[in-house]
Amino acid sequence: MIQIRLTTDDLERARVADVPDYGYELALGGRHLAVPSPARHLAAWRTEVGRAWNPRDSRLFDLYTHLYLPAFFDEAVEPAPAPTDPASPPAVAHLRDLARSDALTPFTRGLAEGHPGAALALDRALIALRATALDPYRRRISFLVATAAATALNRAVLGGPDALLRSIHPSVRWDGRHLRLNTLTDAVESLEGRPLIFQPSVLATGISFNPLDDKVVVSYPAAGSAALTRDPGLQVPSPALQSLLGATRAAALVAVVREPALTTGRLAAVLGVSPAAASRHASVLRDAALLATVRDGRTVHHHPTRLGLELAHGTASDGPSERSGG
Repeated sequence: MIQIRLTTDDLERARVADVPDYGYELALGGRHLAVPSPARHLAAWRTEVGRAWNPRDSRLFDLYTHLYLPAFFDEAVEPAPAPTDPASPPAVAHLRDLARSDALTPFTRGLAEGHPGAALALDRALIALRATALDPYRRRISFLVATAAATALNRAVLGGPDALLRSIHPSVRWDGRHLRLNTLTDAVESLEGRPLIFQPSVLATGISFNPLDDKVVVSYPAAGSAALTRDPGLQVPSPALQSLLGATRAAALVAVVREPALTTGRLAAVLGVSPAAASRHASVLRDAALLATVRDGRTVHHHPTRLGLELAHGTASDGPSERSGG
């Protein structure tokens, strides 16, 4: 259990995030695939993601233990994701934690030692995880997080900070001075002037505590019994998208949004063009950061990026995801 003493100033700075932390959701998605959760609201999600998951990418699960969750997936959820850097401070810290707990595998040891093949395998697995476990559910995740935040903020308006802290989640207890979090680790913490952020999470099934330099984040399950279902699918590209990209490339983008991991051959069949022409269209979309491609031997699979998804759906960007979500 984590215990945090809160002052009056701490209570005034506490807030609830109303947008998702997609990096955290992506990391949780990997955990649910590595160790299936009994959560009923995730049953359909698990079935759909498991059906599309390539076991070859399961080396990603070596990053998980019952105590440690990788916290360096933020770049992977950006509109135009950059390659994951195993030498970044969050990645180095996570790999160091795995080493200390004697949980390194050949794959994670390769990441820790800077082997290019391990880094490429990690990027490929993260693209696959995002395309199957996160991107088809973004709008539903945003809705559930916003609903949870609105419920919490309404209680705060009616009853003040005490009402918020006493009702945020059953695993969070507040006695008027100390906040107690039902976590796997035991510690006594203080905010030291940092704001306390409550982050609703759709894929979370328990409480997590993340003390950062500029804030302290407490993530908690947001969905309750609400099922995580896929976003409404696209059928045909909009006239605006066709005007922007051209009819064939707009159709190519929508085809990949509808069917992540589409191969070049399958894309050619959908578009009614040759495989070489389909490859050229995919290359243009990839250069525009609308698609990402993953090679599996001689086969190339295409996935929509977040930017590609939002352009295809005709919606505004949610903006960069931050750990606080605020």
